[in-house]
Parts: sequence; C-alpha cells; structure tokens
Amino acid sequence: MRLCLLCCSLLLTACTGAERPQVVAGPPPVSADLLQPCSGYTGPVPRNEGQFSDALIAEARGRACANEKLTTIAEIIGPQ
Repeated sequence: MRLCLLCCSLLLTACTGAERPQVVAGPPPVSADLLQPCSGYTGPVPRNEGQFSDALIAEARGRACANEKLTTIAEIIGPQ
C-alpha cells in the first residue's frame, strides 16, 4: 500500500508543477561581409598637409563603412 501511495504522489506532482518549455528562436543570419572590419588609414604617419588630408579622408571613409554595416545589422536583427 505504501508503494502505491508513493507512486501516485510522484505522478501527481510531476503533472501539476511542470511548465511547458518556451521555444527560443536563434539569432537571424548575418552575412559574413557585414562582420568584416572596415579599415581606415593604414599608411605611414602623415608628414605634410597632403598626406594628412589623405589620412583624414581614409578615416572618414572607414567610419562611414563601419556605420553603414552597423545600421544594416541593426535592421537585420530588428527591435528586441
């Protein structure tokens, strides 16, 4: 009789307290080219105004590239 009561109590507690598992979706796929770093100026230290200007333009293009990639990734991921 004790075994029957033990089994019944185990069965009842197993059914009442369990919650259904929640399904968690994985992250959306992000293309590999969006994960590549954008390079800025990689040349030698600028020595005159022309080289300094070229370095500034290269850095601005690198930042613009990185910001465009971040914007695209934010659109893919969407608001959470």
